[in-house]
Amino acid sequence: MRWGSLAAAALVFGGLYVRALTAPPPAGFVPPQAATLAASAPTPRYEAQLLPNSSAASVHSATAAEISGGRLRAFWYGGSREGASDVALYSSVYSLRQKDWSPERAVVTREFAQRHLQRTLRKLGNPVVGRDAKGRLCLYFVSVSVGGWAGSAVNLMVSEDEGENWSPPRRLITSPFFNISTLVKGAPLLFSDGDVGLPVYHEFLGKFGELLRLDAGGHAIGKTRLSWGKSSLQPVIVPRSEKEAVGFMRYSGDPPNRILIVRTADGGVHWSPSAKTALPNPNAAIGSVLLSGGPLLLVFNNAEEDREDLSLALSTDFGNTWRVVHRLEGDSGSAQAPVREYSYPWIMQDRAGDVHLLYTWGRSRIKHVRFNRAWLEGRS
Repeated sequence: MRWGSLAAAALVFGGLYVRALTAPPPAGFVPPQAATLAASAPTPRYEAQLLPNSSAASVHSATAAEISGGRLRAFWYGGSREGASDVALYSSVYSLRQKDWSPERAVVTREFAQRHLQRTLRKLGNPVVGRDAKGRLCLYFVSVSVGGWAGSAVNLMVSEDEGENWSPPRRLITSPFFNISTLVKGAPLLFSDGDVGLPVYHEFLGKFGELLRLDAGGHAIGKTRLSWGKSSLQPVIVPRSEKEAVGFMRYSGDPPNRILIVRTADGGVHWSPSAKTALPNPNAAIGSVLLSGGPLLLVFNNAEEDREDLSLALSTDFGNTWRVVHRLEGDSGSAQAPVREYSYPWIMQDRAGDVHLLYTWGRSRIKHVRFNRAWLEGRS
């Protein structure tokens, strides 16, 4: 490990501590923009398809963002197996009008990242895509130089043309402890002053979540703990207003196995202690989105021990109570993947109001589900 990187991390986070004593309260969240709901389309609509995959035997951890021209751009990682040296990050574009996905293309290979980061890399991991205050696409992804996922670092690439071309990857300085053990899974969010909030988690000497704060240049300028201990990871944060947000986390501790929840009422400065919800969690990732009009939608594995049942739940009181409204996977009559694992969901709402869900389907494909509010209300 290079002493230069270690010294830089110490200087950055030492400075953050001093600033935290004197800095004014940070700006609040940018609430999600209301979708333009299509009043002319009251007919329930539900569509599902598998994304192209001609390059990898194993795929996992999809992420997506809406881009110009009525399209979505998705990313995921794939290779011979999770953690293999041949894992790369792939991308495909979906036409909202034509309802099809383009052939996938490799965006980041281990060799490409290794060359630009100027360090040996063993493997690549979770990607997460979002936008910064300038509207640029920002692709964050995990890399490992030493050890397993506990030795991860987060890297950033930026695109100004909706993902056609990217800046070289840059390693974020996120921790003073050798700058390792930082991973991503949840969607980034924006603060009203232009900063980006990046939910991250750690797996070295504990498992806990944090909200990392990045300035307009994509440099870490602060962080806030979301949880403590050795059993919470992969936070997903959903703002409702400038000050109020809820967060959900994967649980890896002792039974009962339940999704964890945290809350803030001051724009993320302070967070409530993590608490177990009534919803089960088999040590698996969660996805959530606040729909236009207020309901909170959650996608999760509705079991304590496996990832075969993937379901949707709705909350009309911002996460206090839940109602399971639909099982996406797990019915005996539905088509089954070679490996019965349906996991790592990513959920979002487009500008027209349709909901898009991407998730790992049997570790061999990424599945895309699209539905409208009329379909969802029919399940309610």
